[in-house]
Amino acid sequence: MKMFTGKPIIKGLGSGTALVTKMPINFTAAFTKIPSFLPYMNSVIMDRHHELFYKRIKNRVLVFPACIGSTGTGLLLLQIITTGGAPSAIIVQEADSLLVSGIVLSDVWFNKSFPVIEYGPEDIYEKIKTGDRVDVDGQTGEIRVTQG
Repeated sequence: MKMFTGKPIIKGLGSGTALVTKMPINFTAAFTKIPSFLPYMNSVIMDRHHELFYKRIKNRVLVFPACIGSTGTGLLLLQIITTGGAPSAIIVQEADSLLVSGIVLSDVWFNKSFPVIEYGPEDIYEKIKTGDRVDVDGQTGEIRVTQG
């Protein structure tokens, strides 16, 4: 097992199978296609230009460098969370207000949220691979990885 610490952004505990990409995620492109509005597809990345195209984020620990795109990112994440399609945690190299806002609003308004940890170093992609089991503590920033 590998253990390391990042900067806690949103508190909570989360665990699941890692879904890792080195590509930034444009949540608007990923989750505003018509199929995304079907209940069983609300957590599927529909951006055909992204390497995670057609991958489901629900109950996964999503690891990526940053979010890109529009200011609607927070609202899209709010929708994904409140409709049951949320990841169990996010580990991101560069957290920003666009990414965090929807998660915070969901926590305040609906008491639904998940931990977000910022971990900047590039070695994140050596430490976590898609398929690994990852446990995240959003209080301490602790990340535990068991090879998948």
